[in-house]
Amino acid sequence: MPRKRKVHVTKVTAFLPYSVDLTKLKSNNTLDIEVRSGDELLGRLLMGRGSVQWWPSGNKTHALKKNWRQFAEMLARGMA
Repeated sequence: MPRKRKVHVTKVTAFLPYSVDLTKLKSNNTLDIEVRSGDELLGRLLMGRGSVQWWPSGNKTHALKKNWRQFAEMLARGMA
């Protein structure tokens, strides 16, 4: 009888400010998305007016930071 594979559930939680207008100058609104696999925190994705940042779990000082154009180009390269 074949063994059942363990299914990993990925949970994505967005912490939304009262307003999600990221285009407003000096609005300090940031879309904060927490990504988990089961109970394990994989990282946080922060999206703001000028940039996108990926903060891996346990990393408080170094993030992958891209402006929106760089982020779009990175995604396009990953899909090619």
